[in-house]
Amino acid sequence: MTPRDSSTSRPAWASRRVIIAAAAAVALAAAGTATALATGHSGARHIAADHRAAKARLTSSSCTGPTGAAYVALPGYQAFDAVNTDDCYLVQQYNVGDREVPGTGTEDFNYDSTDEGVAMYGNTLYFADTGNDTVAVIDSAALQVSNYENPAETLIQVGFDPESLAVTPDGSQVWVAETGPETGEPSLGGISVISTATDTVTARLHLWTDPREIAFSPSGSTAYVTASDGLYVINTATLQVVTVIRGLGNPQGVAVSPDGSTVYVTNTAQGSVEVISAATNTVTAAIGVGQMPWQLVLSPDGGTLYVADADSDAVSVISTASDTVTNTISDPGDPVSLALTPDGSELWVGGLTSGIITVFSTATDSSEGTFNVGYGGKANAGDGEEPTGIVITSTLTPGGS
Repeated sequence: MTPRDSSTSRPAWASRRVIIAAAAAVALAAAGTATALATGHSGARHIAADHRAAKARLTSSSCTGPTGAAYVALPGYQAFDAVNTDDCYLVQQYNVGDREVPGTGTEDFNYDSTDEGVAMYGNTLYFADTGNDTVAVIDSAALQVSNYENPAETLIQVGFDPESLAVTPDGSQVWVAETGPETGEPSLGGISVISTATDTVTARLHLWTDPREIAFSPSGSTAYVTASDGLYVINTATLQVVTVIRGLGNPQGVAVSPDGSTVYVTNTAQGSVEVISAATNTVTAAIGVGQMPWQLVLSPDGGTLYVADADSDAVSVISTASDTVTNTISDPGDPVSLALTPDGSELWVGGLTSGIITVFSTATDSSEGTFNVGYGGKANAGDGEEPTGIVITSTLTPGGS
């Protein structure tokens, strides 16, 4: 999910909103162009073939890592990248949310998705398709390198503007955070609950404001949802809001410790990470980090917390034992998205405005390589390929090497 407006934020927030608005405009323009090309014109197929032919190994100084695959959501380009984690090789770029153009049979598709958020369970990828108010479900094991524009997918209609999503620990449900339109009352924000067995929405929880990110307790009994007015604590069995923890300064990212005792939330307005006791639902500490802390991720053992400080062009490294910042890693390009390899050996960081992924060793906090998302091999500088979400698995994607 990309940064959103807030009356409590600093002027930097407004400038960031311009970037996102521009990205949305690119997405809409691209959708219109793609639809026009697809409707009865063979040239669209030639362009697709040229696009595939342009795929090449991405430039990287020394990118190495464990075997597996990373899937990077690129909302402005209506696509996602499948990348080998052992050498940063771009296996393929696939479109998301491809709906058939009415009246054209099965040959032509709209390319109008905006996949802001991504989650994964097993081999299944889930994308929050903001532009179409759907969730796209894709079997990563069935991806075909030869068919980037239309991977087999199921599209599930949800509420307005889904921008992030999370899978319950047992894999039975996907919870979707729907921000709703940015203007108007009452709020249309809410949570859609999807059954992964049937790929249908089985429940919807209305919220008083815009939900942003979701994390679950290890048992799955509690969901933690950030919103502009605080952190919602929700009983997943009853779908009842237990409490709302307020005073968190326009929170965004949320993560839960492996033992379920502690919840971490990014306070974007005050440049801090709020530490919350899950037992009492109260703030126990505030850790100062950089400007506009966005996503955050915990190491598998819960001992280290990584925070993307978007406006500081940095990543804060926090010891959860002492609740202190132990290192600050420079990462130019507006870092907003984070993911760890399953073994915790590497941290992947996505730059919103640079369109660059930087891979860091968690043992040394040093860069092991960088590469540009998408095709072309140059910094994207706002052309629509902003990496807003990353998930990593130890399973190679089809076509990987």
